[in-house]
Amino acid sequence: MQRVIFDGCAGWLHAGTGPLGTRDTGVVLCAPLGHEAMWAHRAWRHLADQLAAAGIPVLRFDYAGTGDSSGPSGPSGPSGSSDRGAGSGEPGFIARAVADIAAGAALLRGQSGVTHVVLCGLRLGASLAALAAERVGASGVAMLSPVADGRAYLRELRALHAGWRNSAIPELQPPPAPAGDMDVLSFRLPAATVQAIQAVRLDTLDRTPAPRVLLLDAGPEHVSPAPALAAQFRAHGAQVRLDGFDEYPMMMRSSEFADVPARAWSAVVGWVTELSRLRMVTTEDPVPPPPDTLVADGVVEQPMRLANGRLFGILCTPERAPADIVVVFPNTGGNHHVGDGRIFVELSRRLARHGVAALRLDVSLLGDSVCAARTMNLSTIYSRIARHDVSLAVDGMRAQGYRHIVLAGVCSGAFLSLHAALANPNVTGLVLANLVKFRWDAADDTEASDDLRSARVYLAAACKWENWRRLLSGRLGVGRILSATLRRIRHRARAAGGGANTPEGGESAVSEFACGAVRELDRRGVRTDFVYGCSDVGLRELRLGFGRQLEAIESLPSVDVRILPMLDHSLFLVASREAFAEQLLAHVARVRESLARQMVRVDRAAPRSTVRPPRPVRAPARTAQNPVARQKS
Repeated sequence: MQRVIFDGCAGWLHAGTGPLGTRDTGVVLCAPLGHEAMWAHRAWRHLADQLAAAGIPVLRFDYAGTGDSSGPSGPSGPSGSSDRGAGSGEPGFIARAVADIAAGAALLRGQSGVTHVVLCGLRLGASLAALAAERVGASGVAMLSPVADGRAYLRELRALHAGWRNSAIPELQPPPAPAGDMDVLSFRLPAATVQAIQAVRLDTLDRTPAPRVLLLDAGPEHVSPAPALAAQFRAHGAQVRLDGFDEYPMMMRSSEFADVPARAWSAVVGWVTELSRLRMVTTEDPVPPPPDTLVADGVVEQPMRLANGRLFGILCTPERAPADIVVVFPNTGGNHHVGDGRIFVELSRRLARHGVAALRLDVSLLGDSVCAARTMNLSTIYSRIARHDVSLAVDGMRAQGYRHIVLAGVCSGAFLSLHAALANPNVTGLVLANLVKFRWDAADDTEASDDLRSARVYLAAACKWENWRRLLSGRLGVGRILSATLRRIRHRARAAGGGANTPEGGESAVSEFACGAVRELDRRGVRTDFVYGCSDVGLRELRLGFGRQLEAIESLPSVDVRILPMLDHSLFLVASREAFAEQLLAHVARVRESLARQMVRVDRAAPRSTVRPPRPVRAPARTAQNPVARQKS
């Protein structure tokens, strides 16, 4: 698995390594968009691995403006950024994505030597594959639960987002998206992208996208476009295979629980294998490999293999001046290193432009790490292995020469950061957003706590594709959703007030661990900022740990808690991501101020003829003002 950069796109080449040799056909995987790309990342990665294991070279990649690729977030701008083509003279997202697919196919041909290319797309990626196939000269197209009608797809996305807002954050009133833009969970589609998707109509194509087509049908026949598309493509002379995709709902759900669809992926591998032949490996001069480092907009991003290759990350650094501070972002839940709404990509590049390095980390069982697991659950996400992985990443950053290492995590990422900091003295700062658990023990492995189910499992249910498809078809009553929303509000009220039930003996255990942890961090001078939304479920654990008035941290100058009015649990809201970014940037600014003060002290103390290096910095006491936060004088 080799990271590659082409035309501003970041991707992975999976070499065909089958036991019988390499085949003459390669596959370009055309990813879905937004949250669907996040949820399907694990499945997509393992499909690439399975194809490669069958001797079929594969390219999977992020379109420009998405994932790890360059450019502002075309389909998901952090604060309403506009699509390409909105007065810029550049192509819009659909046209640019089609061009990216064509460039990817050319790269795959050049690097692997294949003579035939198959495009394989999921959801909107299937539509993009169909639109790009003629330009690529594809010998086949695999369309997995394709979007045939852009208008219908947008209606589905609106229902999904409304369901999440009404059930997960009913008490928050975020500012609306700019006119014409559309929020879908953590991703914002600019108006131009919305219009381009709306215009997608595969049922009006007057040709077949390729001579051979595989269609995997995820929906019931009366609402699915797949049977009609199969008939349409056959009428234009294609050889079409139409199969079911009943594993789709279990794949297209929150990444903590998303499955790899074994039967569907076997069908895809088998179909591509039937189209291809084994080929002789030539001894021609090898083609120079493409770059693996992205340089754009004042930042440099390079892949990192840490802990003897077990961990993967993207290290983002300033293009010119070196940095001595690095921020490490562990995974949130089961997501890969990009983060919901592309949060860690945007934040990494923002930090680099401020002279600070950042590492987007995949722990060993997630994302693009070499041993990423096929299945996931909360116990694995919170496991000792994951905690140790973050500590190993800290060691790796120290070995790279960074003297000041800040861990910044959201939800489970905050948990991993806290425990890595307790285990590793090289950590000098922590920014922990919406921490739900101070510790994880055998009881948590047996069954996830109510708060975790409230925070992440409920999200999965609220965003479940099958539920919202049933709602759109009238088979799921609105009353049930309203009842669930009311229950959610009551739960939030109890959590915010600290009145939720606690297992017998649990309060003292939580308090003992939490107080001991922050006292140790304060003793070491580790600047520790806890950040919560005003009604977050984690407030219950916070008050169990530190007292109803947070009195346990009153005397700890390096520990602080901020409670913000607009911070949803997973930072799906644009306003929430911006609030987290402001807290992190303020934290880093205080570290730099402390560094500057320490250098002045060292300079004054040193003899005129001697230049002494500064001692390792300790995080400063907080001085920033925040009227909503709990403040120390």
